[in-house]
Amino acid sequence: MKDTAAFLEAFLNHELPQLLPPSKLKKEERLHSWRKRSITTLFGPILLHRAYYLGPKGSCCPLDDQLGLCDQYTPAVAQLMCWTGAMDPSFEQASESLRRLTGLDIPGRQIQRIIRRFASHSREWKKNRMEKEPQKPVTILNIQADMTGIPMRPEELIDIKGKQSDGSAKTRQIKIGCVFTQAIDSKGQPQRIPSSSVYVSSFGEVHDFSNLLHAEALKAGYARAQKVVFLGDGAEWIWNMVEKRFRGSVQIVDFYHACEHLHTLCETLESDSGCIDALFHAWRRRLKNNGLPGIIRKAEKMASLLSRVRKKSVLEQLAYFRTNAARMTYRSFRRNGFFIGSGAVEGACRHIVCQRAKLSGMRWLISGADAVLVFRCLIKSNLFDDYCVVWPYAA
Repeated sequence: MKDTAAFLEAFLNHELPQLLPPSKLKKEERLHSWRKRSITTLFGPILLHRAYYLGPKGSCCPLDDQLGLCDQYTPAVAQLMCWTGAMDPSFEQASESLRRLTGLDIPGRQIQRIIRRFASHSREWKKNRMEKEPQKPVTILNIQADMTGIPMRPEELIDIKGKQSDGSAKTRQIKIGCVFTQAIDSKGQPQRIPSSSVYVSSFGEVHDFSNLLHAEALKAGYARAQKVVFLGDGAEWIWNMVEKRFRGSVQIVDFYHACEHLHTLCETLESDSGCIDALFHAWRRRLKNNGLPGIIRKAEKMASLLSRVRKKSVLEQLAYFRTNAARMTYRSFRRNGFFIGSGAVEGACRHIVCQRAKLSGMRWLISGADAVLVFRCLIKSNLFDDYCVVWPYAA
């Protein structure tokens, strides 16, 4: 590596200046001096002698621009910094990984700064990239969305309502989306195609998030898909978004979220733990077999025998099931080959957000967390190599 670095240094210092004669410059630019600069390459640091030019629009070093340097780092090194900074548990760990695997001594703060510098460009590229739709119409296109919290620094939590006893917040919500296609396995069960999964994240409003998710859905064949299935929990913002941007898609409430509400309902109706478990398991089977109307009728009958407070609580909980009744016909969904669990986006909340942004002691600024998660979504979507092809050399 040292020999290669020495060879590269000699080449850049002795050969490239001949390839950039003054005649290639603009008429108003003139050579001022030769300046030295330490450059970090994949093979190690080198010392670069560059021609420094002055012009009416300021100064420049043409060699820096032609090499695509980002501060002192070559594009390949900057790409490694973005990868390790996003995928390792911390910036300091990313620094250690680079030191052990490449021999490069790059501080964690430098890695953080480079990630922030390229995050906006990578997000825009991902959103606006040109991608051919599948030649054959997608049979079933799956779209899922969820939300999770990221611990924030105090200045990011001003006027934010939270779940603390005093109404304060410790986290800010980030929205996660996943788009993927599916196949049928040997047992006739739906199976997600991992290579088709594309992830998006956003701290913005629902409108901004829906734009990102809709753009990815179009690239995955949304316009020609035979069926579009949108899976989420019972959050109102999700279904409002679906009605505005994904109208006509099959809407399904995640079965496991529905079961959580069902268990809470059983706890309200029964007081004995044994009776609660027995009722829940019986109703869980009925719910999975399109038995929600019968559950609602039975719950109303049982509620009539309860106290006024508990009866009111039961009726409030039943409102959730009535609102989402059409999204809970799980037996019909399974017969049509649809997923009934939002495992893809739930997993994304864990392996994209939690494993990087919710570790012990972490407190983020929105800009810092957003930059890291942009690259994690890019990498987990198998798009990082494509992005490196169009790496912004003028960033």
